[in-house]
Amino acid sequence: MTSKRFAAWRGAQGLAALGIVAVTALVRGWLLAGSYFNQDDFYMTGRAAESDLTWDYLVRDFAGHVNPLQQLTLWVVAHGAPYQWPVLAVGILLVNLLAVVLAWLILSRLLPDRWSRVVLLAVFAWTPLTLVSTLWWSASMFLWPHVTCSLAAVWLLVRWKQEGAPVRHVLAILLVTAVGLLWHERSVLIPPLVFGVAVALADRATGWRRVTAALRDHAWLWGGMVALVGGFLVAHSRLTQVEGGGGTPRQLLGVTWSFLGRSAVPGLAGGPWTGEIDGGAVRPATWVTVVSLLLAAVVLALLLRGGGPARRWALAVLLGYVAADTALLLSGRAAFGAVIGLDPRYSSDIPHAAVVCAALALRGGPPGLGLVRLATVRARVVGAGCVVAAYALAAGFGTALLVPHFQNKADRAFVEAFRADLAADPTQVVFDELAPAELVLPLVGDDSRYSHIFGPLPEHPAFDEPSPRLRVVGPDGHLRPVTFDGTVDAVPGRDGDCGHEVTSAATSVRFALPVEGRLVMRVQYYSDAESTVTVAAGDWSERFLARRGPNEAWLVLPDLPGPVPSVAMWSDGTVPVCVTDVAVGLPEQP
Repeated sequence: MTSKRFAAWRGAQGLAALGIVAVTALVRGWLLAGSYFNQDDFYMTGRAAESDLTWDYLVRDFAGHVNPLQQLTLWVVAHGAPYQWPVLAVGILLVNLLAVVLAWLILSRLLPDRWSRVVLLAVFAWTPLTLVSTLWWSASMFLWPHVTCSLAAVWLLVRWKQEGAPVRHVLAILLVTAVGLLWHERSVLIPPLVFGVAVALADRATGWRRVTAALRDHAWLWGGMVALVGGFLVAHSRLTQVEGGGGTPRQLLGVTWSFLGRSAVPGLAGGPWTGEIDGGAVRPATWVTVVSLLLAAVVLALLLRGGGPARRWALAVLLGYVAADTALLLSGRAAFGAVIGLDPRYSSDIPHAAVVCAALALRGGPPGLGLVRLATVRARVVGAGCVVAAYALAAGFGTALLVPHFQNKADRAFVEAFRADLAADPTQVVFDELAPAELVLPLVGDDSRYSHIFGPLPEHPAFDEPSPRLRVVGPDGHLRPVTFDGTVDAVPGRDGDCGHEVTSAATSVRFALPVEGRLVMRVQYYSDAESTVTVAAGDWSERFLARRGPNEAWLVLPDLPGPVPSVAMWSDGTVPVCVTDVAVGLPEQP
């Protein structure tokens, strides 16, 4: 039993597969170590940190998505290892490698003792199409668990066909499909892919009889999958509203062309080798698109010419998967225009289906690479090695183009500067405002405030609390003293050098002009003894500790209804606090 279980990893081809896994682990592990959190990671972590682990939280609508298992993962990370990138990087890498291992197990069952399986594994493991989603935590959660569940379902079906034990395999396939659906909606593509594989494997029938044979041989599986997907879609429609679909026919064609011709095909070919990157959109050079499409046409022609008896069905399955994937993108994101199709995140699940379908097409075909007839074992080894080396070179250039734009090093520098300044002086208080768009887009409103995204940090930063050391966050993440961009001063007090004498009785401090909006207030004072001073306006009040000697305190005046002409102050001490100056204004942006 043990010998059979590890048979896929033995021999020269098994060693080659282990080498591909090792290279993947080293390269992607190194790239992950240099990457960092970005955009959605920050505010999703903030939401999770501020939430209790309830059913309402798990099924919360997130930009048209309902992903209970992702929400659970976010909650566990936010409460157990917030902003610990090495922990998440290891987790991302392990799921990536698990997908590669599952791909090899499938390829080994479909193409035993064929060097073509080594080539296909290299394509799946090294394609730059999955790189962007790997380096970004939120995107990796959308990709790798879904792909892993999809590959697990296919592997279980292939093993069922070869070894029997239908009940065990049906239950296992339904389980991984349910996990995939609870993780991400894109897992609705698992049942169609599994069905397509079953049709391609129905070797006892020919032509359209393959479909009826697959339906008949696995009836219980299809019934369970229909029930799973149907129940999921009903629940999903009640829990969320999908926005961003629609668009004119021209827009739909533009998105489709960008998605397939300019993103998926160049990525599968190892590209893009040159082009422009704007935000998340990767625009390959025209020659890259042309060359990639020509390579794809050549591969398809060779598969049709030199593949096995199910080659046409295998390519039909791939076409159906790509069409369904495209339909999902159009239904949810078409209104964004053609640029959305250039984002590799949306096409990054295509490689696993492409590799599986290519293996189905080659199964039962002529020996060698399946694409060209190679007479000797040595020729097959050399041929496979040359193809793998060529693909590694192409993928290396594609990876080199993408990495500088998607490792999020600027985000790392920003957060590390912020945390270092807090660690140097934990008594600092941060003025709460929206983070820069480079860190978190303002589209999420208050969820992009520093208090929300940085609240879970282990340094436990304080925001908007009265303090003698109020700080603003600079564009580089460093904390800086507050300076005003224009002020409204208080009317001088009537108590001589004391200014406004604050005692247990409320003292009114009037501004030269009424103020409105969320502002910073600076209170300069001196006292002979410590006491607590309360500052109030309308329904708002804050207290600060007035220390001995000349000092100042900074407070954040919220956006109160209507103009604020004055504030009231009183103290709980027996010695008066002399308030010599009060100024209100907006912090100057560093």
